[in-house]
Amino acid sequence: MRKHKWLVLLLVLSMVLSLVLTGCGKNEDTPPANSEEGGSEEEVVDDGEKLADEQILRLNWGEEPPDLDPQTTTDQVSIEILNAVYEGLVRLQPDGTVSPGLAESWDISDDQLTYTFHLRDAKWSDGTPITAEDFEYAWFRAIDPEVAAQYSYQLTDTGAIKNAGKYFNGEITDKEQVGIKALDEKTLQVELERPVPFFLSLTSFVTFIPPQKAAVESFGDTFASEADKMVYSGPFIISEWEHEQKLVLKKNESYWDAENVKLQEIRGDMITDSNTAINLYETGELDITGVPPEFLDNYKDTEEFINLAEATTWYIQYNCEDKYLQNKNLRYALSYAIDVQSFVDNVLANGSIVAGGLTPTLLPGKDGKEFAENRGHILPKYDPAKAKEYFDKALEELGVTAEEVGKHLTFLTGESDTAKKQAAAIQNMWKQNLGIEVQIESVSFKLRIDRYDRKDYTTTFAGWGGDYNDPLTFMDLWVTGGGNNTAYWSNAEYDAAIKKAQTGMGDERIDAMLEAEKILAEELPVFPIFYRARNFVQRTYVKDVARFPVGADIDFKWAYIIEH
Repeated sequence: MRKHKWLVLLLVLSMVLSLVLTGCGKNEDTPPANSEEGGSEEEVVDDGEKLADEQILRLNWGEEPPDLDPQTTTDQVSIEILNAVYEGLVRLQPDGTVSPGLAESWDISDDQLTYTFHLRDAKWSDGTPITAEDFEYAWFRAIDPEVAAQYSYQLTDTGAIKNAGKYFNGEITDKEQVGIKALDEKTLQVELERPVPFFLSLTSFVTFIPPQKAAVESFGDTFASEADKMVYSGPFIISEWEHEQKLVLKKNESYWDAENVKLQEIRGDMITDSNTAINLYETGELDITGVPPEFLDNYKDTEEFINLAEATTWYIQYNCEDKYLQNKNLRYALSYAIDVQSFVDNVLANGSIVAGGLTPTLLPGKDGKEFAENRGHILPKYDPAKAKEYFDKALEELGVTAEEVGKHLTFLTGESDTAKKQAAAIQNMWKQNLGIEVQIESVSFKLRIDRYDRKDYTTTFAGWGGDYNDPLTFMDLWVTGGGNNTAYWSNAEYDAAIKKAQTGMGDERIDAMLEAEKILAEELPVFPIFYRARNFVQRTYVKDVARFPVGADIDFKWAYIIEH
C-alpha cells in the first residue's frame, strides 16, 4: 500500500482491520467525545454500552514499516501508521466523505483551478504551530528531483498542480512558477493546470501530508528512522518502536481534535507467521488478526468474523529489463502456465476474485457500471499447451535452454508463511507446465521494496491498492519512467493512452484507460492474478475502526473499546 479512499461503494463492513499490504473497506459512525483518561462509568456510546476503562487496541502490523517519511513512502504498512500519526488538509470520515483536517475550510474558484486552504490553529506534538509553510515545504519535497519521490506523479500528473511536472523534470527551477504557495502562516493556495474532480480527496493521501519542516531539516538523513526523530500532527504519536518487533502508538494530546480520540494506545506487533498471530488472538493477546484459509472454518460462522472486499490487485510482476524477461513470449509462457482459478480457490480460499485485468472491481467506469465491468476479462486464461508453445518460441528467440532459464529466474516474495505458500504454488505450476524449477527468494518487506528499486529481481508477486477512487490510480502505474513502475516496462501507445486519460473528460478518459488495459494485457509486463478479499476476526468489543477500499486502508481516529 497502498497502498486514499472515498468510495461510496463499500458502505457495509463496519469492523475490519488490514494487516500487511494496500487497499480496504469502510464504515462506522463517529463515537462521542471521550475523557482524558480513556473511559469512565458515565461515558456511554450511541447504543448505550459503556466505554471500557482501558482504551488499548492490540493488533499486528505484520511487518516492519519500511519508510515513515510521508513524501517517499509507498507501502501499505507505513501508510497505515502514517495515517495515524499525521494529518493532511482533509481527513476522510468513516463513510469515505471528506471532512476538514488541518484545514478548517477552503475555497474553490469557479473554474476549479484554484484551491485556497485556510488552516486551523493546530499544533505539532512538540507544541509549535502547524503552518502553511510546512505544507509548501512538504509538497516541494515531493516534486524535488533530488528526493525522487516515487509518488511525485500524484502532484505532477494525477493532481495536475501548475508547473509541478516541469519543476520535477528540471525544466524550471523558480518555485514562484509552481502552483504551491503559502500566502501567509495559515493560508495555502494551490493552482491546477486542469480541473481534477477528486483533488480535494487526493490531499488526504500520504504524499500530500506534511511532516514538520523543522524536524526534517534537523534530523536530516535520520528523519523518521526512530520514534524520537519525528514530530507528529495526527491523533497518535509513536511512543515505542522496537524494529522488526513492535511499534506502539499513544494518543497525541496535542492533536487539535484530541477530545474525539478514544483510544489511549495501539500496541502493534510485527508477526509474519499467521499461525502465531492466530494463537495470540486465541489467547487474548490480539484484538484483531487476519484469518488464513486453514483456520477459516473455525471462525466463518462467528460474530467476530469479517470478510472484506478491497480495491486491490495482486499480480505476477516481471522485470522487463531482465535479459530473458524482455522477451514477450517468455512472459506469455509463464502467465499461461498459471492456473489462476485453482490458485484463488485452493491456495487463497478467502473470497478473492480472479482478475480479469489490472483494475479491480469497485472503481467507477462509464454508463453507470464499474470500470472492471466495462473492460471484462481480457487476460490470458490457463492453457498448459499454449504455455509450452510460447516457451519453446521464447527459448528459440533467446537462444537458450529451458535449464538455463530455470537457473536464471527467481521468484521474490515475503517472509510470511502465507507468502511462501503462494510462491510455492506458482513455483509448482511453472515446474509442472514448463519443466523449470524457479528458486524462491523470501526476504523482508523492506528489502523486497529495495530490490524492486534496484532492479534486483526477475519475477515477483506484488500487490497494489488504489490511492483514490478512479481507475487511473491503477492505470498510470506503468507509464514509462513512472515512480512505481518497478516492472521497468515502456510502451509509447500505453503512455499516450494514459496521457489522454489524465487530460480528458468523461467517457473519453474511460475509453483511453480501457485501451491501455488492452495494451497491458497484450504485452504482459505484469500478469494480474486476483482482486483481494480478506478475512479477519475482530473482538466484538472493538468498535468503529474505519476502513476504506482505496487509499490509506485504515483509520483508528474514531475507534474505541466498550466494556467486556
